[in-house]
Amino acid sequence: MTSHLAEAGRTLVPREDDRYGLLSPALVILTFVAGLVDALSYLALGHVFVANVTGNIVFLGFAIAHAQGFVWWTSALTLVSFVAGALIGGRIIRRFGANRAQHLLASTLVQLAFVAAALIGIYVLNGLVPEPAMGGMSSDAAARAAQPSLNFPTGSQIDLHIILLIVLLAPAMGVQNSTARKLAVPDLPTTVLTMTLTGMVADASARGHEASKLGRRIVVMLALACGALTGAMLQMRGHEDVILMVMIACLLAVAALMLPHVHSDAVWVSGR
Repeated sequence: MTSHLAEAGRTLVPREDDRYGLLSPALVILTFVAGLVDALSYLALGHVFVANVTGNIVFLGFAIAHAQGFVWWTSALTLVSFVAGALIGGRIIRRFGANRAQHLLASTLVQLAFVAAALIGIYVLNGLVPEPAMGGMSSDAAARAAQPSLNFPTGSQIDLHIILLIVLLAPAMGVQNSTARKLAVPDLPTTVLTMTLTGMVADASARGHEASKLGRRIVVMLALACGALTGAMLQMRGHEDVILMVMIACLLAVAALMLPHVHSDAVWVSGR
């Protein structure tokens, strides 16, 4: 148990000679961001994932089959927007891929721009849309209005807000996924953790608990779960803008970790 705790600690606070250095804590923060954004997207944007985007292929099948609660256009729009972000991520890799700190800093700043635009866009849309009149509403309508939402007064405005958030947040996560893939830090893909969980259990079964990398992998899974928990609690209270603010704070933290090292010749920066 002590060794697992030490491993967890080294993931969050790596040693100077660590092969992946500050990439590990930075990607743990981005894993928390993935949990936040998927809580927002699944609960408020029509059953889509903008970080764990593979699920949208399944959801698209559900929607085509007319399964209750699934709409085909939200899944399709998320997939297209995510791919656009991955294309941007590819261009960032071409420009900065030789230096890991510069690469992660550049991709994080691009993500930050998308999330900040989403936050500003929501405030602008909410300012343009008057608050709905409560008088004359049926009890069912009043109950629906009291539920957590993105403060959308009409169906047409719901579509507009959803479109805005999908086309800005899905590309941000496309950039993040392409970056994590290029950095290739073990057990830190930042979004899909199926193989991380599988590796933890299978390695322990095959080679003993010391080979499970339990400390490192638990940190990653807790980061995703805590992000989802935080996002869900804020969304259920109607604080979608706060979710975006927390995402911005996390992205700024990652940028702050990378900025002092963009000209470093450390092994974790050069990858050699």
